[in-house]
Amino acid sequence: MVKIQLLIITSICLFLLIGCNSSSSTVPTREELQALPDPTPTPTAKGAMTNQSPEDITPIVIDETTAIPPEELLGYIQNAIIPIYKDWVILKNGTYIIFDDMNNIPDIQTAAIQLLNDHKPKTPEDNNWDFSITDLDRAEGWSVYGNGYGIYTYVHPKEISVESSPQEISAYAKAKRALDEKNPQIIFVSSPQGIVKIQ
Repeated sequence: MVKIQLLIITSICLFLLIGCNSSSSTVPTREELQALPDPTPTPTAKGAMTNQSPEDITPIVIDETTAIPPEELLGYIQNAIIPIYKDWVILKNGTYIIFDDMNNIPDIQTAAIQLLNDHKPKTPEDNNWDFSITDLDRAEGWSVYGNGYGIYTYVHPKEISVESSPQEISAYAKAKRALDEKNPQIIFVSSPQGIVKIQ
């Protein structure tokens, strides 16, 4: 009986030893590892998601003929905002501000305009803020975020080309936001109770 147990234990050890040796041959050795490719150079061409120096920024002119009617703008922005967020305002040129909780804010319109003024560029260098662009799933166009918590600007493809680069989309959004900063006109306020048209 002891001989059978020793034979079984020896067989298992040999099996494990042979199995380990055969599987270790599949582990790549240092010589088999391939070198990493050369790093990709940082893009600096048009369309790169980098900021331009202020002197390189071409002023963007907003074409009033492509302005989106308020109710249509509301529909696009409603679809851009994640549905759990109910507290937000929309300004005339497509800037929208999402609040965490409007119940703690006595006058939402004043608070929205103050938030916009607090983040308004004071110099050309200030206008060179970082941005992120979201290509929207539930609406046509893009939502551009940057320079202020909860502040976004909606850009529709009919305002600029669908093939526009990220830099062009961002520049257009910044120009629209500048109009809303210069002459803030809130057109819709949303709360858990519903949406109210202001103007």
